Amino acid sequence: MSSWYNEGVAILSQKSFNQVKACDKEHFMSTLIKALAALAAGALTAYLLPKDKKGKEKKRLSVGESFRFLAEQTGTCRDPIPVYYYRPATWTEDQPVFISFPDVTRRAEKFERHMESLAVKYNMLIACPEFSTKKYPGARWYQEGNVQDKEGEEGTIQPRNHWSFDAVNHIVAAVRARTHAKGKVIIFGHSAGGQFMHRYSLLDGRADVDAIVCANAGWFTMPDDTTCYPYGTKGLGLSDADLASAFALPVIMLMGSEDVSREQPFRATPEADAQGKNRMERCLHYFDACQKKAEELGVPFNWKKGVVEGAAHEGGKMAEGAMKLFCEEPLDETVGM
Repeated sequence: MSSWYNEGVAILSQKSFNQVKACDKEHFMSTLIKALAALAAGALTAYLLPKDKKGKEKKRLSVGESFRFLAEQTGTCRDPIPVYYYRPATWTEDQPVFISFPDVTRRAEKFERHMESLAVKYNMLIACPEFSTKKYPGARWYQEGNVQDKEGEEGTIQPRNHWSFDAVNHIVAAVRARTHAKGKVIIFGHSAGGQFMHRYSLLDGRADVDAIVCANAGWFTMPDDTTCYPYGTKGLGLSDADLASAFALPVIMLMGSEDVSREQPFRATPEADAQGKNRMERCLHYFDACQKKAEELGVPFNWKKGVVEGAAHEGGKMAEGAMKLFCEEPLDETVGM
């Protein structure tokens, strides 16, 4: 656009139309028409691009890797949360967005890069927020959501505005705004991320998403108000209406068929072993307990469960199993619902 426009302006500034030679007039008119057409196209594009509240254009994510900081007040400090993105060249705003919460390593950037080939394969935009050990130290702040001021039975339940789960709502809203997503938005967590996701969905799930996928969590907070947190919900003040809202969410409990090892990191406390001897047994126990509770309350239970065949405690395989549930292709036989 700029070359046509500049050339047209140069001709106008150097000669009046009546003084232009015949051979120049044809070139002048052609150049001017191109310049005006380009200007019109640019104006239309600027008009159609999404704007923020002040009328400024929102910059779209570029194809490939990108990185953004998100201001976030939960956690031990006011440090922002880094969010690592990958946008396939074929992805459009009508395609799914897959937000993956980190496992115990907290290495969001590494997992995002591991996921890039899957993003291309299933044509999904990937967003991986990082929950640093500085901002969310230990299981109390991340897996357990900072619900208590200390880990274990000595902890006291904190007000909800101290819990870490609000970060999920902020991240989802920010990713939606940044990607201009019109398709499905899936949030996913594996291992420690699966613990964080299942507690989020049970205790505070308010994000505008199409699915909450909890994969290979090591142990669970049961819907049991006679057992103290983090193994139960005693003292949390959950009402029947709160539980009904949780059971209405689009939760998917995803298990790896080979994730049956008790090797570290694996919680082997009596309370955890009461839920099952491995991650699959514990997941099935949790799902059944929540389904039974919904039946007791007489409320809908919208959760689903699935198995990724051949997957052990492997975040990449579990993420691919989750992606297959939302791609346009038929479900692969390795994923059963």
